[in-house]
This record gives sequence, structure tokens and C-alpha cells, in this order.
Amino acid sequence: MSAAAELFLTHVLDLLQKNSLERNKVDWPEVRRQAFADAAGAKTTADTYEAIDTAVKALNNRHTYFLRPDQAAALDPPVEVPGTEGPPPVPRGHLIGQKIGYVSLPTTDKIPGYARAGAEVVRTVDASGPCGWIVDLRGDSGGAMWPMLDALAPLLGDGRLGAFVDADGEQSAWELKKGQLSVGGEVISKDVPPSIETGEPGIDDYVTHNAYVLKRPRPPVAVLTGPETASAGEATLIAFRGRPEARSFGLPTAGLATGNTTYPFHDGSLLVLTETADVDRTGRRYGNTPIAPDVRVDFTDQDVAGGPGDPVVDAARKWLESRPACRA
Repeated sequence: MSAAAELFLTHVLDLLQKNSLERNKVDWPEVRRQAFADAAGAKTTADTYEAIDTAVKALNNRHTYFLRPDQAAALDPPVEVPGTEGPPPVPRGHLIGQKIGYVSLPTTDKIPGYARAGAEVVRTVDASGPCGWIVDLRGDSGGAMWPMLDALAPLLGDGRLGAFVDADGEQSAWELKKGQLSVGGEVISKDVPPSIETGEPGIDDYVTHNAYVLKRPRPPVAVLTGPETASAGEATLIAFRGRPEARSFGLPTAGLATGNTTYPFHDGSLLVLTETADVDRTGRRYGNTPIAPDVRVDFTDQDVAGGPGDPVVDAARKWLESRPACRA
């Protein structure tokens, strides 16, 4: 094995052993022995990829994966040709009837400006003074959780929203105070600087520190979920779990309620590593198992319209209108 290949394989195995959520469940001497045996004749970093695949499989975590350079490049947004593509999806919302606010969060395909657009939607809908809210996460397959939580900050309310927990049981709390989100005591910056540790680029206009106060604070909230609700979408759901006057409707989620870190490598390959599981404000732990809604309501893709005729919205609206805040 060449020195370059050995150094690369050792680095990836070190990341897996040090940071993986499953690190305490793996026979690392055997995994390392097998990896170096599989890559015994490796001359380039690419020659170690199959050995890395085998090591990743030993973790038995479907949210962790290793990508070749061409696969990693495919994750980057393609160059847009003017006039051929519409803008990326952003949060949207409207009033249902006279008193129910509705906001739908999509995947964060384009992170800059997402939280700002979502916060504006909530303020605009709130101008009508809704007594209850529907948060539709059925099309939210993940991305970045903090812009999502920032947009919904007025609905979540201050305090502990949840946490990440690592393999050793150490928790890093998600908290909200006067519009500022934090994790493990570190405030989420409006603009994210580049990461020296992982090499990830910075992100401008990440969150807004959304301190807007609803006209009718602490309203009942119905959260809509489905099989496409995944990862950061599930974290957003979990932030409402245990909140007073919150209930979920729809179908079970994808089952990827874990925290990942992305490690890009010099040869263009990429490791996406699950390092934590999500925990709600009551202490309940989640992971790679679908999260069942409080109220199951079957629906099809054609039903997802966010208005009359959508069975999940109809069920959520009926519950909201039965709550004290909407009967006053």
C-alpha cells in the first residue's frame, strides 16, 4: 500500500472510530484489520474506497454514507441556465378559513435566505391573528434544521426544544431565547463561517434571530408529517414534541432523526457521518426508526395541497378549532 493510500484510509477510519454514533458497538480492531487487508495493494486513495465502504457498513447506520468524487459532485447544485429553472422552494403560507394559520416548509435546497423567507411568511399570516397553526412538514426531506427552526421560532416559544445525544450519552441542547437559537450553549450565527475542521464553506443569511412575537402567543400547533419528512425535517417535528398544545397528524416519517457531519476530502470524495441522535424536550430519544404521528391520517401525493380537500389538513383544522384558544 502506498503512503498516500495508507494515510487516507487511516484518516477515514479514525473519523469513523472517533465520531460515529455507533462507535461503541463496533469491533474496531477487526474493522481496521479487514479494511487494511482489503486495501493491501492500494496505490491511490481511490483504491481504498471499497475498504471504506465495508467499514461504513459495519456501523449499520443508513444515514451514514461514503461518496465517490462523482457522487459528491452530483450533490452540488447544477449551474442554472437563466430562464430554464424556477427559484428554489421556500416556505409558504396562508390563512385557512378565518382563524387557522398554515405554513409549509420544504427541503432547504438553497439555504441562504430560507429562514428569512419563512419568518416573513409567519409574520404575514399572523397579521390576521390566527388562533391556531398548521406546520406542514410533509415535503421537508431535510437539509439544515436551524433555518427551519428560526422561521418557526414564534410558534416554538422560548426554552429547550430538544438535543443531540452522542454515543457516550452526552447531550447538546437545542435552545431558543428571544429569537436566538443555540446548540450546546453556542448561539447559531446569522452567517456561518467556513469550517476549519470539515472544510465546509460558509453560509451567508443562514438564520435571522427571529424574535417576532405572535399576536396570539402560545397557540395550538398541528404538525403534519409523512414518509418524505426526513432528517432536518424530523428534527423540526421533534422540536414540537412535548410542547404544550402541539399534536402531529399524517403518516410516519422517514426515520432519519440523527445528526450528521460532512467531511469532504482532498480527492473529491465525501463522508457523511452520523454522530448524534435527536432527543425531544421530554428526553425521548429518536434515531433511524420512523416517527409515528399522534393521529394517523392516510394521504396521497395528490392530496398534499394545503387546503380544503387535503385530509390531513382537514383533520388538523378540526382539532385546532376544538382547542380552547380557538373557541374563545
